This record gives sequence, structure tokens and C-alpha cells, in this order.
Amino acid sequence: MLISFSVQNYRSFASRQTFSMVAGASAKKKERVSFPSNNSIAPDILRSACLFGPNAAGKSSLVKALGFYSDFVVSSAKGSQEGEKIDVTPFKLDKHWLSQPSEFEAIFIHDGVLYQYGFAVDSERIWEEWLFSNPNAPGKNKRTLFQREFDPDANTYVWYTNPTHVRGEKELWKKSTRDNALFLSTAISLKSETFRTLFDWIQQHLRVIDAPEMMPKIFTAKYCEDSRDTKKKVLDLLHSVDIQIQDFDVDFGEFDPKSLPDIISSVMREKITNEMKGKLILNRLSSYHEGADGELVAFDMEEESDGTQVLFNLAGPWLDVLENGYTLIVDELHNSLHPHALKALVNLFHDPKINKNNAQLIFTSHETSVMTKEFMHQDQVWLIEKNNAEQSKLRPLSDYKVRDVAGFQKAYLNGRFGAVPKLKEFVDG
Repeated sequence: MLISFSVQNYRSFASRQTFSMVAGASAKKKERVSFPSNNSIAPDILRSACLFGPNAAGKSSLVKALGFYSDFVVSSAKGSQEGEKIDVTPFKLDKHWLSQPSEFEAIFIHDGVLYQYGFAVDSERIWEEWLFSNPNAPGKNKRTLFQREFDPDANTYVWYTNPTHVRGEKELWKKSTRDNALFLSTAISLKSETFRTLFDWIQQHLRVIDAPEMMPKIFTAKYCEDSRDTKKKVLDLLHSVDIQIQDFDVDFGEFDPKSLPDIISSVMREKITNEMKGKLILNRLSSYHEGADGELVAFDMEEESDGTQVLFNLAGPWLDVLENGYTLIVDELHNSLHPHALKALVNLFHDPKINKNNAQLIFTSHETSVMTKEFMHQDQVWLIEKNNAEQSKLRPLSDYKVRDVAGFQKAYLNGRFGAVPKLKEFVDG
């Protein structure tokens, strides 16, 4: 479960900003809003949170920061070569920040242990990397598992690895860690078991969807094929938002190079063929609706509305996250969705009978209709806007003196909390 995520000097973020999923005193009393973490440092954690703000305020930058954090941990040791540039973007509107590394840090709990892992990176190298842990057990204090910092004067790294709690080939891992790769990623690639638990949380439990309308259909299609039960769950989810599809028919196959158009060059054809070799592709996906005579009528999924296709594409990942207790981050969740459908999807995370494994949802949106007293708590609402220097700033609604979110929609749109676009009259000519 995610406790907090901090980012500094990345895209529209300059100074360090922290997004927290820790429940406050009133939120922790509501079972549909929060759940106990069984860790004394952050005893109660929010089930969901929503981030509001105008266009270009930095909502997508926060989602991309989480995506970069996860992807870089998973791939830095195996996805690049020595000397290869790191694809990270600092804040560009201030020369001071252009010369500084970008920084990312997540605090999360997995298997009863609280981890604090982060790194500072620019396009050339990792400047710092650190990992702390805090087991939730009597007499167990915060531990430094490892730290790594580049010394530019000596042109080398200064290392610390815990001699008691980090076991394995530590010297080999250090020697094998490239300047442009993370020590954590390298150790895992060399079969380290010491860091396996926290790596698995970042790789498996942290899920980021930066464009729900662009989600591929194959995940939900494969989910439907796994068993009758999983197909029924997808159909039930769609029925709950009044989409009356009665069945699906899915056909998978292996990639066939002959399906590529003739216009593709031989070099590109070979590259695509090598990448797709042995992978499943979705040949056909049909949906069935009941006709006037009671018979089922087949449609190609592409004939369904944009909203129906988005809901189908999300259904498999959504149910997978709920079943496994993952943390899901979605940018612009309202895209192509009716407000009632949006609320229905979010509400699955709020229902303890459905969300049995304490999955979490973090989403960005412009759709303020989800802000009702019965639906969201003020601890679950975050606002983002840019200051006069065009730097994104995060602030929780709980920082404001509001009793609840009952009047949030009107007050927010009236600009009481900021984080709305500053519109000017357009004059033609």
C-alpha cells in the first residue's frame, strides 16, 4: 500500500512536493474511506484519492512521475547500456533547476514492512539512491539498508550497505552497478533476495494508467478467457453501469509477419517480427446484445461507443487490482465516462466487501460531481495549481477550513480553493 510519493525537479514540479495517502483523524473512523495498515508509523491509509486542477497544472506530471519511478526501477539495469542517456525531464523554466537532478521517493508498506526508497537522477547518472525500512515489530527501529551518493570531486560513489540486514554478494552488486542504473535494479538482476519483496511491490503492485482511453483491449479480453467466473465479473461490472452487453467472443492467435503491410521496410519488418515472436495477439473481439426477438446479435467491439470501449478496456485491470490489493494510478479517469460510471468505478474501492484486499485508487479528474459528502472525504481530495513561476504546487483540501466536501463543487468552481483555470476573454483580431 502506498503511504506517500514525493517528486522534485521533474517536468512542471520544481521544489519538492509530496502526495500523501495517510488518513486523518476523522477519515480513519470511516471504513469506506480508509483501512488500518497494521503499521504504527502510518496507522490508517486512504482507499482512494482524487487530484483536481486546471489543464496544464501538473496532474499528468504527477502521474508520469509515478510511472517513471516504477519503470526506471524495473528496467534501469537491463533496459540500457553504459553511457546511454536517461530519459528524465527537469523543470525547464529556471536555470537553477536545469543543473540539478530530478528526485523521486515513495514510502509504502508491503508484507508488514514500511519501506522508504528513492533516488536522484539526471540524464547522465544516478546522483543519490537510498533505502530505509521499518518493520512493524516491538523493538524494531528504522534501518538504513543502503545509501549511495556520487562525489563529483573524487569522481566516484560513496557507499553504505547494512552489514547485518543486507545479505548476498554486496561487492559484486556495487561493482556491477552502472552510473546510469539503480543499485536496487542491478542487485535484483543478479538474483538478490534481500530486496525482492520491495522490488516486487514496485513492479507488481504499483500500476499506472496514463491514458485510460488508450488502454489496449487485450488485457480484459485475456481476463475474460481465463474462466467463466472472470468473464461474469466483467459482464457484471458493465451491467452495473447500465451497459447491456450479454456476452463476449474472443479469438487469440500468434503474431503472423505476413499480416504486416508491404510498405514496411525489411529492417522494420524484421524488428517487429523479432519483438512480437511468440506473443499472443487479439484477432477478434465480439460483443453480443439481445435483439428484439430475444436472440443474441454480434457486434464488433469497435462498433460500441467510446465510453463502452473504455469501460471494457478498464474492466480487466480494475478487477485485477481489486482482487490483488494493488495501488492503481489513473490520469483523467473521467475521459469518455459518464459521471455515474466514474462514481461506480471509484465506489468499488470504497466498498470493503468488494475491496477485501485494501487496493488503492489515485485518479486525476475535472469531474467535480464525485465530490459529495456521502461519497468522498476531504482527506481524499487534493488540489494542484501553478504559481506565478509556473511551478506545480500540491495541497490537500484538508489544509483548508472546510467542514466537509458537501459544498466543494460550487466553492471549487468559484475559485475558492484555487486550482481552476484563470480564463480571459478571447478577442478576435
